Amino acid sequence: MAQTLSVIVPVHNESACIRHFYDRAKPVLESLGAAWEIVFVNDASEDDSLERITALRREDPRVKFLTLSRNFGYHAALMAGISSRESDLYAIIDVDCEDPPEMLAQFYSEISKGAHTAYGIRSQRDEPAGIIFFRWLFYWINRQIADGPVRLWMAEFSMMTRTVRDAVLAHKTTFPFLRAELGYVGYRMTGIPYFRARRQHGASHYNFFQMTKFALAGFLSSSTFPLRFALYLSGFMAASYAAVVAAFSLDLARAAQVAAIGTFVFALLTVPILALYLARTYKNVSPRPVFYVDPGGTQLS
Repeated sequence: MAQTLSVIVPVHNESACIRHFYDRAKPVLESLGAAWEIVFVNDASEDDSLERITALRREDPRVKFLTLSRNFGYHAALMAGISSRESDLYAIIDVDCEDPPEMLAQFYSEISKGAHTAYGIRSQRDEPAGIIFFRWLFYWINRQIADGPVRLWMAEFSMMTRTVRDAVLAHKTTFPFLRAELGYVGYRMTGIPYFRARRQHGASHYNFFQMTKFALAGFLSSSTFPLRFALYLSGFMAASYAAVVAAFSLDLARAAQVAAIGTFVFALLTVPILALYLARTYKNVSPRPVFYVDPGGTQLS
């Protein structure tokens, strides 16, 4: 019996890309020998993305879609997609075709050989040198401070088995960061390098501010080092204070001034970090779902 494959495609204001993606993905999926479907996750698009998807659905019943009740964000859309289907395999790919749909065949081949997750290694990009540097810096820092193993240049472009998908969904977090979740789950993972091209249709919604926000989310999802940093810093500053007082033979008034300055610097560096983690902890223990589905814009049968 053929394996079932659900291809999860998040969409937010990507009307110009939808037909192009389908036309490229369909022949690849047809060649796999699997019973496949494409599940577009409409993250409350404000353009005519849903209408374009609905038109594809009328042509091909293997096109499914669900709409979120509001814009919950990229990772929430992915979680909505993989949790909505019961399949043997799940693939995740962006609709803009910067991640080539043709690589789904390579992912499927690696899964057939025994891998639980096959993913694309985004080590080459057609981007400005500055952006490439900051991406490298993100991966380097993340690897240095992560609590567990980190896969360099790994993104969400991947295919996974039902075992991995179930393990990812078992992580009850209100801040899903799928690449970190996949790395944490483990099992046998195979990375395939590729060149990530520029999009050919539509405009990117991803700017430098969003990249920075995304990087911070990655650090917070994979590491508790910033919390330990407060402990290391307190020890360093206490030793430095004692050394300064002794070296310069400071009187009580000067020593108090140095202590006040040190306390201010310590608070400036650590309180924002503690606040971030406390806020995430508060939200994680609040029983709020990561997303809500709008039944009026959903067709999964």
